[in-house]
Amino acid sequence: MIRALGLVVVSMMFLSSLLHAGSISGNVNDGVTGQPLAGIRIAVRGTNASARSNDKGEFTIENLKFGNYVVVASGPGWIAEERNVSVADDVIGVVRFLMRSAARNANEVIVYGASRRPQKLTDAPAAVSVVTPLDAERMAPTGQIARTMERMPGVDVVMSGANDFNVNTRGFNNSINRRTLVLIDGRDPSTPLINLNEWNSMSAIMDDIAGIDVVRGPGSALYGQNAYNGVVNIRTSAPRDVLGTKVTLAAGEWETYRSSVRHAGLFGDLAYKFTFGASTQYNYGVVPRLTEAEYPALTPALAGANAFDKRPLSDAARRPYQIGGTMRFDYDLQDEQTVLLEGGYTASGNEMYVNQTGRLLVQRVEKPFVRMAYTSPSFTIQGLWQRRNTPDELQQLVYNANARSLERSDVMGVDAQYNTQLADGIRVIAGAQYDYQDVSSPTDSAGVFLADMTLISPTRVTAIFAGVYGHLEVKATDNITIVGSARIDHSRLFPTQFSPKLAVVFEPSNGHTLRLTLNRSFLRPSYTELFRRSPFGGPANFAAAEGVVDSVLADRFGAGVRSNLGLSQPASRFNLGNPNLEPEKALSLELGYRGAVTSELWVSADIYYNRRTDLISAPLAGITRDLYAPVRSNSGNADADRVADSVLLAQIGNAPFNQLSMYEGRPTLVIAPNNVAAVDEYGAEFTATYAITNELSVTGAYSYFDFAIASNEAAAQKIVPNTSRHRANIDVNYVVPAQYDAGVNVRWVNAFTWLAGGFEGTVPTYTVVNLQAGYFVTSTLRLGLNVFNALDNAHIQIFGGTILRRQASVSASYTF
Repeated sequence: MIRALGLVVVSMMFLSSLLHAGSISGNVNDGVTGQPLAGIRIAVRGTNASARSNDKGEFTIENLKFGNYVVVASGPGWIAEERNVSVADDVIGVVRFLMRSAARNANEVIVYGASRRPQKLTDAPAAVSVVTPLDAERMAPTGQIARTMERMPGVDVVMSGANDFNVNTRGFNNSINRRTLVLIDGRDPSTPLINLNEWNSMSAIMDDIAGIDVVRGPGSALYGQNAYNGVVNIRTSAPRDVLGTKVTLAAGEWETYRSSVRHAGLFGDLAYKFTFGASTQYNYGVVPRLTEAEYPALTPALAGANAFDKRPLSDAARRPYQIGGTMRFDYDLQDEQTVLLEGGYTASGNEMYVNQTGRLLVQRVEKPFVRMAYTSPSFTIQGLWQRRNTPDELQQLVYNANARSLERSDVMGVDAQYNTQLADGIRVIAGAQYDYQDVSSPTDSAGVFLADMTLISPTRVTAIFAGVYGHLEVKATDNITIVGSARIDHSRLFPTQFSPKLAVVFEPSNGHTLRLTLNRSFLRPSYTELFRRSPFGGPANFAAAEGVVDSVLADRFGAGVRSNLGLSQPASRFNLGNPNLEPEKALSLELGYRGAVTSELWVSADIYYNRRTDLISAPLAGITRDLYAPVRSNSGNADADRVADSVLLAQIGNAPFNQLSMYEGRPTLVIAPNNVAAVDEYGAEFTATYAITNELSVTGAYSYFDFAIASNEAAAQKIVPNTSRHRANIDVNYVVPAQYDAGVNVRWVNAFTWLAGGFEGTVPTYTVVNLQAGYFVTSTLRLGLNVFNALDNAHIQIFGGTILRRQASVSASYTF
């Protein structure tokens, strides 16, 4: 009886909810042509209700409680639109959306990275470039996140091999670049040991990217350490924004095969998302370098740096792969409050990296992570854990030495932020960040190294990084906004750093902004720069040289006078760290303009000046004498010591003489880094987009860079920015979102000098033509074509890197 009564009550409640439920219907059209748009997502804010427009542009959302709602329409290539609508008894909410093309309304694009909050691109107090959801969709089949940014002004994206990318802004790039901070949903995926971004091992699949903001210029005032040249802020899709399933398959040259799956769904207030991706390639550009290189200019550089391969190159080493996935759960509490839990794992390997001393093959690296977050309109807190592990049986192989290395690193952190509108025209953001890092070159239970080379000494280093920051925006007048930010960072690895920023944004008329920005940033030394202990060659025997020195002293000063150099045993060679290093600093002044000159022409222009100080050198000889005392004659006779040192120099040569230092109580050939230089750099960046029609647009971008050395305390350290003085891009795109698209990109880079450790040479001028096309067979099935270097122009993008040739791929994406 009770059970039956319960069923009746539940049934009556269900029927009551249906009787008091309404619906919203409408249509979506192109705001210029009036054509119906298919595949546009329509979502009711504050609820789980959503739908997609059909081929006629129509949609219906049912089972809504009576009330007032905000309905949002969005889709790749379109500016999101909002409408207010009411649902009442016997009243169907009807709404019409006239969508605006993102290409024609670039000033309406929303960015997140400049102020750690969403704002219009024209309001951002920094130079920002954007990868839109449509850009990500068109590039998704390549699986190469870095390549989505190569057309941006002021951004260096250089490639070596299949997936070895370096992404940097505004000069002073490197073969292992860490001057630009990369974040995925607020998480730094770089390798803790050297801060290298391994683009092939990132957990985000291209189909799941909601957008990328690239902030060009210092960002430490909000992001702290390593936001030195800029910030790359990658955002993945929330489950509610991508309900359904999307499968992508791609294949192409270089024996390339890629696949990805994303599925998102709802259980009441709980939204979930699963992603999975895998890829494999044949890295044809990686070839053996046992006695000579694949291009003539590199052979003498390898010989001079003792960087020829010391081990054969296997076929497996030329086949990079990646496999990984994520799981995310979002639970809605109330009033736009969400609790988030996400975990992920990637395994990648056989990626060959060019570094300052030669080549390094990462046979396999595993990267699990977990993050938890609470978000609301005014408060966000996120905690995370992530690991980088190279398995014991698949160690990292050093190719210019018969050596192997391992890394096992853990990072745990908490980041909290509060933001509020204090009054009309005044916004405040305050935050704090705490990270704990545990970095090691592992040993077994007996303390024996599991590899024959340890990268750091001590073999395990732990460090805490803490930072607090504040951000204030004041709308002083109707057309002037003043922005101030400041951050304090503390760690035992560097002196406490204060990073301020001041910007004035002036809007002389609607759609036009001028910006003047002054800020400071810093780059902390990496663990290897601080604590490195790795061999850089075999031992050297100087016993005979010491014998000659003592013989000369005996002849000139008497039989009892000896140099006491201690060179009777072979001297080891070590590349060592410098625990006394200071962070690199930059002070930047920037003037920028953004605006719609006409309804068809959008322009962005920036000029900047940077003063960089305390630049960290490559490992060199004789520049850390306060740390590693030079080995010199110690006869007790000053005149004899001068003679002995000059004879030793003549016997062994200048380089070994400068390297000979006391380390671990014995003479050793030592190279180490130091803070050596200050430079002034100047640059200009220009972008213009002209919409010829609603579908056809042309974009041109140009970047200029120059620098001057203000001081250099190490004559042996050449100061080279590793970037071209002139770079240009031209893009022609014809896009009808959710129907078809095609594009041609021409990228030109003028010749420039590249210097990284022992590698110095010229990267010749190169021009690359890239093609892209896509066609929606139905509203759910898209076929795509991507061709990198369509004219097959054999070229290099870094000196010491591989020769790059054409890479074409085709793809199919199905959404259901």
